[in-house]
Amino acid sequence: MAAVVVVLTAALGAATNIGTGMLPAWRWAHSPAVIWSVVATSVLLLMLLAVIQQRMAGTDNPPGLGATVRHIFVPRRAGATRPAIASLRPPQVTDRDIRGRDRLVDQMTALYSWRGRHRPRVNILHGMGGAGKTTVAQLVAGRLTRAGVRVWWVSAATATQLDTGMRQLAAELGASAADIEHAWSDTGSGPDLVWGMLDQLPQRWLLVIDNADDTRLLTPPDEPVTAGRGWLRPVPHRRGLLLLTTRDGDPATWPAARYHDGGDRGDWYRLHPVGMLTPADSAAVLLDHAGAAAGTVEQATALAERLGGLPLALGIAGQTISQVRRTGVAGSPATFAGYRTALDTGDTPTSTPTPTPAAGALSEAQARRTIDRTWELSLDLLDRRGLPQARTLLRLLATFADAPIPTHLLDPATLAATALLPDLTGEHLATLLQALTGVGLVTLEQTQRSTPVTLARLHPLIRDTSRRPLHTTQRHTTYLAVSITLLLNSTTNLDADNPTTWPIWQTLAPHTTDLHSQATTHPDTSDETLIDVCGLTQKTARYLGEAGLHQSARDLFAELLPIYEQVQGVEHPEILATRHNLARWTGAAGDPAGARDLFAEVLPIYEQVLGAEHPDTLDTRNHHAYWLGKAGDPAGARDLLAELLPIYEQVQGVEHPEILATRHNLAHWIGVAGDPAGARDLFAEVLPIRERVLGAEHPDTVTTRYDLAYWIGAAGDPASARDLLAELLPIRERVLGAEHPETLNTRHNLARWIGAAGDPASARDLLAELLPIRERVQGVKHPDTLDTRNDHAYWTGKAGDPGRRPRPARRGAPHP
Repeated sequence: MAAVVVVLTAALGAATNIGTGMLPAWRWAHSPAVIWSVVATSVLLLMLLAVIQQRMAGTDNPPGLGATVRHIFVPRRAGATRPAIASLRPPQVTDRDIRGRDRLVDQMTALYSWRGRHRPRVNILHGMGGAGKTTVAQLVAGRLTRAGVRVWWVSAATATQLDTGMRQLAAELGASAADIEHAWSDTGSGPDLVWGMLDQLPQRWLLVIDNADDTRLLTPPDEPVTAGRGWLRPVPHRRGLLLLTTRDGDPATWPAARYHDGGDRGDWYRLHPVGMLTPADSAAVLLDHAGAAAGTVEQATALAERLGGLPLALGIAGQTISQVRRTGVAGSPATFAGYRTALDTGDTPTSTPTPTPAAGALSEAQARRTIDRTWELSLDLLDRRGLPQARTLLRLLATFADAPIPTHLLDPATLAATALLPDLTGEHLATLLQALTGVGLVTLEQTQRSTPVTLARLHPLIRDTSRRPLHTTQRHTTYLAVSITLLLNSTTNLDADNPTTWPIWQTLAPHTTDLHSQATTHPDTSDETLIDVCGLTQKTARYLGEAGLHQSARDLFAELLPIYEQVQGVEHPEILATRHNLARWTGAAGDPAGARDLFAEVLPIYEQVLGAEHPDTLDTRNHHAYWLGKAGDPAGARDLLAELLPIYEQVQGVEHPEILATRHNLAHWIGVAGDPAGARDLFAEVLPIRERVLGAEHPDTVTTRYDLAYWIGAAGDPASARDLLAELLPIRERVLGAEHPETLNTRHNLARWIGAAGDPASARDLLAELLPIRERVQGVKHPDTLDTRNDHAYWTGKAGDPGRRPRPARRGAPHP
């Protein structure tokens, strides 16, 4: 029969190729009637053969019905809907005119114009710290937002910020929670998920990746960033644009050809150096800030050249001069000439004079020295205004990470009890923050949330400059201890398992991990501070795991464990909790066998230290059974849970939510181990208890109903499975929404069981209705969409219409 199909297919191909002039045109082939007769006859014969083949294979099972049920309760997993955990809105740019960057901003925004259609869609802004790369990106983002372009802003200052931002982007693009969980596991790919969804967007979009100074965060290990397999990839169409800011302009990082206008590019990316401002633009910046009363254009130009045209230094100098003139503080420079003299003579507590840098030739080291001087002159002004604690506060802020700092961390009562800022009041703290803002050393902004949060930002160069004196003194550990205490107090009642706290944790996590790194690498850190920072880090790692950053959670627990053991001892309850969490997130990151082994190692220690019936010991047994099953031993998981359940019920009570989750998992593994009827019966026992304890529409209850339907069908009663899912579907539509992925899964499986119950035509029709929704919501190449397409083809054939089977999905097809 296969040979017949080949012959008919060849005849059909020859006829169609003749009609398009792709084969030598024999005389008889010029007759349309002959051509179409061949086509029609071939198609009819192929359809007949397909029907015969389907009848011959009619004993096959419906697709998907033999698959294991998806729903399993991971012990102690949050069941609430996850809120947005990162803001992707671009930071607001100052209203003041930005000098000297118009041409670069115009180049970026013109990429959506006709003349920009052939330009690379990935653009890298590179330059030293303080040059204004982020400001250019903000201007581009603002202009394109006003033009109707969808804009997202992700910080790559730390791995945690990059991961969190990209997960949030995936969610905003419509990825389901399950897809995101898989993409951020060891077996998935976050970049593949995000870029696949970006490629499908029909509207124009801009993605800004800011502060990507460590380009290794953008790419898989041991791959160059320009390999295009990480977060930085070619944009294959004119609808999208990616803008990246980085200090790294090394040709080794960006192997490139040269544009005629001096810009660098590869095949799909272009480099744009962001250098120093010209003397004229630099002088204009100083005049914008300080006003004409501070001196002439020539004097402003001389000071600008003295500062090397570095935008950050120009802004600080101009704002400081403005503050001096506004407050009338004696002894501080109030003019451009006076400020230049102070720089030339080294008239600051820590600076010495150095030669004026050549225009446009400022090195990174010269930039740091320039910022050092302007920083000291600004703090000298605040000293003379009676605010000497501003210097201490700035250094304290500099111990935090290169990320926005929530000002609610700076609890006045906690700070007042320290030797750094004794007797500090809330009013005086506000005065100090405003003073630092006034001289350009700190930026304050409010988040766009329902409950606004004030954030303090330090430019990375100011942060590094402020940290440097601490490393040369014994006071570094004092500052670290105060910062850790502030974070500990702020997180005392912040439950990392509660999704409503995740937006707060998202702002705190970069700081906790950075302080952990500083404290554990400093030789003089006390054991008390180490214990505090380890406890703080453990809570942060739990948040990362609960929020879906499983690999980050696993790695942070692995880094934490040996340090915690060193200061607490290997059998301390906090050490056991750390080992438990390391095992848990090892499994969630895609290594179930590793999780199984880690739980098997820690379980006897739990039993020895806490006792066999301690709730934490029982919870560890529960997790061990779970990962045993996930590692491929469902019978072993079933047996362990069957042993655990009566002990668990005796300790916790038969209707405790953990007990119900354990019974649910036991039912699951009974079914997977080969007893669908046993799974069905146990799910039937659990369901009414969950309805009474949790409510009929609680997510866990609805999941138990869904799984009960599955095992009823798997046990041989597809009609009852169909009926249960038909009752469940309107509940999921009402609770989750008609287009939620779990609702779509329910519709899909309802169609499957309808078909298995003997109505393939209805199954076909339901899947035909579902398929375009899947394509729109999840994308044409999403696995669930392909599953629906394949099942539609299957039930179309079962309904007796093989000729109407849809064409298979094309993987990797180009998008318009």
